[in-house]
Amino acid sequence: MAVELELLYSKPQVFDNVLPQQLYDQLVDATRKIGWQFGWRAPGNSDARYWHHEVGFGEKANVEDVSARVREHPLKPFVEFMDWLRSNLVPPETPILRYYLNGHTYGTDGWPHTDTDRTDELTAILYLNPEWSGEWGGETVVFNEHGDIAGSVLPRANRLMTFPSNLLHAPRPLARACGALRVVLVVKLGPPGGNRDG
Repeated sequence: MAVELELLYSKPQVFDNVLPQQLYDQLVDATRKIGWQFGWRAPGNSDARYWHHEVGFGEKANVEDVSARVREHPLKPFVEFMDWLRSNLVPPETPILRYYLNGHTYGTDGWPHTDTDRTDELTAILYLNPEWSGEWGGETVVFNEHGDIAGSVLPRANRLMTFPSNLLHAPRPLARACGALRVVLVVKLGPPGGNRDG
């Protein structure tokens, strides 16, 4: 998978069937073994709550690499995915600033937010839903500087979406017909190669 870093860190990208199938299946299986916690609050709206599981324990303002914490997680597919990102998407020394999973069901809302105010970071979202129907909703939307939708992506199996972490984005609500848990694995990466200007 060859992607120019400048392009990757400057606008949203979508990659389908991106992971080796065995690793993808292991990650899906891992989501059934983790300790989900309900009540995580959407940034900007404390009434919007959903399911959450921390892997790397990085916070929004964090600038330190949390990859050592990810390596301590008992479920090793999360480590393998981190290593895959650093071998296939970004340089190996790129810092991992946040690493977690979010889950939404019908009736749990996301809210428009940014993952950082800094301009040199990248958000990578891997959709861990083996099956998804367009009628279920649950898109990730990214907004432009005018507040209009610049892009929208359904949470299809083995799909990876990346975008600059300072772009406004949100998960859209699920339709009543959806009986599934919409699961995303979110990794926020620092500057390419670990170099931060200023």
